[in-house]
Amino acid sequence: MLAKIASEQAKPNGLVLIEPGTERALLAPMSVRTLPGIGPATGDHLRRAGITTVEEIVEAGEDELVRLLGKAHGHGVYAMALARDDRPVVAEREAKSVSVEDTYDVDIHDRLRIGMEVQRLADRCVRRLRGAGLSGRTIVLKVRRYDFSTLTRSETLRGPTDDVAVVREAAARLLEGVDTTGGVRLLGVGVSGLADYTQEDLFALVAQAEAEALEGAGVDDGAEGSEGEGDVPPGVRDAEVAERRWHPGHDVRHAEYGPGWVQGSGLGRVTVRFETPWSEPGRVRTFRVDDPDLEVGEPLPLVRPEVEPGAASVGGVCG
Repeated sequence: MLAKIASEQAKPNGLVLIEPGTERALLAPMSVRTLPGIGPATGDHLRRAGITTVEEIVEAGEDELVRLLGKAHGHGVYAMALARDDRPVVAEREAKSVSVEDTYDVDIHDRLRIGMEVQRLADRCVRRLRGAGLSGRTIVLKVRRYDFSTLTRSETLRGPTDDVAVVREAAARLLEGVDTTGGVRLLGVGVSGLADYTQEDLFALVAQAEAEALEGAGVDDGAEGSEGEGDVPPGVRDAEVAERRWHPGHDVRHAEYGPGWVQGSGLGRVTVRFETPWSEPGRVRTFRVDDPDLEVGEPLPLVRPEVEPGAASVGGVCG
């Protein structure tokens, strides 16, 4: 308990040394809310009883704490007010979230820079996420404004991700709903709802399940007139044929977004990641399987082609 309180007192870069025998003197003037287990409701209950500091808890006595808070809670709070905490130290625990944040010496007012900082934090957060071999389903944005008011906004995805583009876009959407007119002094991006797998392309999973169901029902994937075709609802065969063009991993090209590759397809849609072997991680977009601007592309070389001196650079990848 004392180590936790000291670390909070010392943020962001300080050090607090608690000499043996000085524990109670350190705690005495602190608010009752400093002690673990005393939240807003318990704090208000103690305040109405005239107890606002740790020292006043000790002065009230253990019997009074038990009367106010109940036997178990009263005994625990009184012991902590005396700097007694016999709970075992837990050095490691399962992570509930992965997050990064920065506090700025001078409040940031420029909206463009705030957006760039959020993108940078999203990149750092994903690096930590991937380093731990995790993915997450809920993206969280934290903003502390000029007046020290702190806001958190979150967005929950359909499945866990470790894709930097997905986290960036979600964080940017969350920032759009926050008023930063007066400036911000802290920004943070986090990911919670952790898992040890990714599940970005649910279309492919659904398509696979439907294909297996059709196969189990005896539907033939062959030419028109094959046995069992009469059992297929109108339009299903045409949709299957259209979707079968977009195999996961195949190279494609879009008239507006350029080269990319198929992540998966199903339910009349195809999901494409627009990037090349030599580019930064690209943006993921979903189209109808019959989108006229999307076509099968030629496989791209794994090594970036050399640009001849004086030649103009053409094309690019949409980030």
